[in-house]
Amino acid sequence: MELKAKRFIGKNKSCSCSMTGVWRAVTYCRGVVAVFHSPRACAHIARTMDVNSAFSTRAEGRRGKTETIPLVSVQLSERESIFGGVDKLQQCLAYVVDTYHPECIVIANSCVAGVIGDDVESAARKVETAYGIPVLTVGTFGFLDGEYYEGYLEMATKLMDRFFRPCQKEPGTAMLLGDSGGPWGSYAREVTQILERIGIRVIGQFPGFMPFRELPDLPRAQAAIILGGRRKPADGLQRLAATLEERFDVPFVRDSYPIGAAGTFRWIRDMGRLFGKEAAARDVEAAERERLHRALERYRPSTEGKTAVLCLGRWLRYFQPDTILETTSLLGLHVTGISLLDGYTPAEREKMEQAVRSCTTLPLVDRETGARLAGEADIVLTTHEIQGRGLRQIFLPMLPQAGIGAMVRMMEAIYRTLCSRQARGGIRYV
Repeated sequence: MELKAKRFIGKNKSCSCSMTGVWRAVTYCRGVVAVFHSPRACAHIARTMDVNSAFSTRAEGRRGKTETIPLVSVQLSERESIFGGVDKLQQCLAYVVDTYHPECIVIANSCVAGVIGDDVESAARKVETAYGIPVLTVGTFGFLDGEYYEGYLEMATKLMDRFFRPCQKEPGTAMLLGDSGGPWGSYAREVTQILERIGIRVIGQFPGFMPFRELPDLPRAQAAIILGGRRKPADGLQRLAATLEERFDVPFVRDSYPIGAAGTFRWIRDMGRLFGKEAAARDVEAAERERLHRALERYRPSTEGKTAVLCLGRWLRYFQPDTILETTSLLGLHVTGISLLDGYTPAEREKMEQAVRSCTTLPLVDRETGARLAGEADIVLTTHEIQGRGLRQIFLPMLPQAGIGAMVRMMEAIYRTLCSRQARGGIRYV
């Protein structure tokens, strides 16, 4: 028997759509209307994403914004696929102005629009001139020549270029850059709580979660805080923050994220220096160290000496193994092996192997050995659902989780899984 993941998708190129990135960059920006220059069916991508987000928010007992901005599809048909869809786009934009009276319109382009070569920029300029409303579009076209983060970051950059303005700084304030589940997600909530304890107030999260009218005043923040930690989005947000610092004098800290214990403590110290609140940051760091100590006192007696196997299938740009290995070490878990699942290209497999070896001496095992170790282990920590009866699995989070709070939640999940009397296994999502 070999380890085999369910529904595994692995490609050399991202299989995400840039239109959803554009949509996510403005989803809760009251006053904006989003237009998909696409067939009608493409709108289901955004709808599915929003439904999943709403269910996730409810499942975790969180409260979040539920009213998204209007999303309108041009509804390109076979006729437009042959003769072009610019005229229909202009008609759609006129309808949006008359119906929704927006303060701004953003256009996301589909693969179809890219294939037929529609001059969307020209159409946007004509509508903007005719109605006196800013109309923004991006240079990516669905799956054709872009992906989620390209659409997201390009739209964020255009919003910043067009609407931000130099402001007098408001001491003790911060703006969050990035998504990570929105203001009500665990990442932003953890970061906001830590900042408030240091004496820093968050005045907004950009892009996607700011009313349109508040965008020009957002650079009044004393500094910017980058959310994330996965390499690909983090790199783009670093570039966005660098532009923000250069043009609007809003500083930020590079390559510092509150992920894992060591990363969280370092990030708290960085925030203290960034905002000139070193003493308060030291007090918060001490409190977070005590919080971690209390969690270990509670969970380690039940986890120490138990066996675990780590199964990895995500590429390095989306998942770094050091944080989960830090947690297993703190809990005293005996990790018998690390198995890399199917779906890696040779180059990506080599990158992950190097990353694993840089942070641990634990053995990398082949799939057959991994299957045997998983069957013998008390718990399996995995990035993908594993086929196999009797395996007690914990599905590692898709998004990076912030702060000591994230580590405590992971420890509790491991503790509860080990204490479960279910003989037939199962999977727990964190």
